Amino acid sequence: MPLALAATLQAEFGLRAETVELVSGGFDPAATLWRIVDEGGRGWAVKATQRDCRYGLALASAVSRDGFTGVVAPRLTRAHMPWSMTGKSLVSVSPWIGGDDAVTTGLSSDQWGELGKILRVLHEHCPPRSITPVRRGIRRTDHDARTRLSRLDRHFTSLWLQKNSDGYSEADRLTDLWHEHRSRFMRLDRTARELKALRTPAPRVPCHGDPHLGNVLLDEHGHPWLIDLDEATTAHREIDMVLIELGVLPSRPIHLADRHAFWGGYGAFDLDETRLTRFGCVRALEDVTSVFRSFTKSLDVADRDVLRATLHDLLGPRGLIALVEERLGS
Repeated sequence: MPLALAATLQAEFGLRAETVELVSGGFDPAATLWRIVDEGGRGWAVKATQRDCRYGLALASAVSRDGFTGVVAPRLTRAHMPWSMTGKSLVSVSPWIGGDDAVTTGLSSDQWGELGKILRVLHEHCPPRSITPVRRGIRRTDHDARTRLSRLDRHFTSLWLQKNSDGYSEADRLTDLWHEHRSRFMRLDRTARELKALRTPAPRVPCHGDPHLGNVLLDEHGHPWLIDLDEATTAHREIDMVLIELGVLPSRPIHLADRHAFWGGYGAFDLDETRLTRFGCVRALEDVTSVFRSFTKSLDVADRDVLRATLHDLLGPRGLIALVEERLGS
């Protein structure tokens, strides 16, 4: 851990780390996570990121102040803030949840019900008034999915026209994969635009933004905790429900019984099917174009292996694209 960060922990958060462990496996390349143990033997998650996650931290802090358990709350600084700045990094500290992650173990029916209750409390909470969320609606990136789709299509069309018979490169394989599935991507984009024209006004609420099982931890008692509110925003709740009704992790498909248990905990709510499907189209496009873009820029063999496997999942029968297509009736 950098000395400046250790100094921030002590000066701002009142914590002195007795042991420090770098945690690998996160999905955010702009963030670094450590597990520390303080002088009293308590474990903490320390995160330093280049992203602006203040809205999510403020929301988690506000929910926890109301006495609700189920959303991991950040530790406040001496100035009573849920974050601190060290150089260009935003630093947050939260209790370390010892136990299993839901991707590994899955959730029981009771745990799905608990997750539903947790998300309902989040949706019903007042949004933080002092912080404006960076994220706007379903869009999670600086460039919308349509812009990235158009740029990638021009890129792969150019490569397609330049192909020759002298060998078969990695770029050729990626180009063929793009053109094999191109009509699927274009349909998602077209459908999202058509459904957007049918949208109707609806209340906007605080949303987690990415409540898939990779952001759910189970403590030693089996109680689920929702973590990582980096994508949190104020928007239509269908942004969260896409990940419940459809799912984004092919390795952990969400079954009908899981959804029934979730809604049993969440309670009554009339989903806007048109909005849900549109958000599913946009999320699927964001995910697949993001991986294709990363693949075109990566020179690391191991990284490319991971990206290749991710594309296989995204484009496969359990991927979000196929789940959206199923909802569209194809």
